[in-house]
Amino acid sequence: MELTRNIMKFLKDVSLYILTLCIILGYGVAVYSLKRKGALSENDFINNITIFVGWIVALLIAWIYLRKTRKDNQIAKKDEIRKSLEIDAFREINKAVTTFSSIITDISTAYLFTWPYKLKSHVQNPRMFKFNKTEIHLETNQQIVNLLGGSADFILAIEANEIAVIQFDHLRKYIQFKIDDVKKLIRDFQKNLASIGTQDLRTEKNYSEFKRKCKDVHDELGVIQFYLFDYRIELMNSMLGEIFDSHVPVRRPRDPKYKILTEVAIKEEVEKETKAREDKFLKEKKYE
Repeated sequence: MELTRNIMKFLKDVSLYILTLCIILGYGVAVYSLKRKGALSENDFINNITIFVGWIVALLIAWIYLRKTRKDNQIAKKDEIRKSLEIDAFREINKAVTTFSSIITDISTAYLFTWPYKLKSHVQNPRMFKFNKTEIHLETNQQIVNLLGGSADFILAIEANEIAVIQFDHLRKYIQFKIDDVKKLIRDFQKNLASIGTQDLRTEKNYSEFKRKCKDVHDELGVIQFYLFDYRIELMNSMLGEIFDSHVPVRRPRDPKYKILTEVAIKEEVEKETKAREDKFLKEKKYE
């Protein structure tokens, strides 16, 4: 409907200019005819021809201005629509990032505080404080379900607005790598815990190993949260920076061994890793 209105308006403007041009040309033909018949003197003819040329030039300038104005308006309208879509995309993705980050925090708490504290209490007083491995096994299963659910909502929010964030696709893929890696880490933690008897967990070696594995999972979950924060900043600066004429500072880790998302997610390397993981997945499926 909007396109039809624009076409009709354009044709109306063009027809108006054609009519004006015909009138000017008719004037020129009339002046020339009068000169041929001797009704106009040489000076009058020159004056009228000058007027005729002036009208032609003025019409040409007006036509050029009209085309430029129309083009500028189309560009402005396109930019306005693009910015509106980008703002909507950022709002939706930002909501998914916040929800996913909250899920990760809930999972991470178990590895940072809950389970190490429960095992420590059990080691110190096994009669009073029980350590239920079955309960932890069920919780880790639910953690994986929650992690994958939050990841799916995050990815769906991106895919629903993919045209607006396509330039950041390699960043999203790298975050997905880390999610897959931490899922495997939780599975390994789960299997390792199941292979050790509760009494054996009270030994200093196994207790220390349990705490180390908890810390590994917690640290990897924390890395994903930091990368989600980095992803949000990249989107915000790209989509909203021009509107507010300002940019949010990127994260600066104090420890140099930690990098921000844009430093580790190199597009060419991410594409290679994506293909390698897809090939590995297809190979594993083939032998199932």
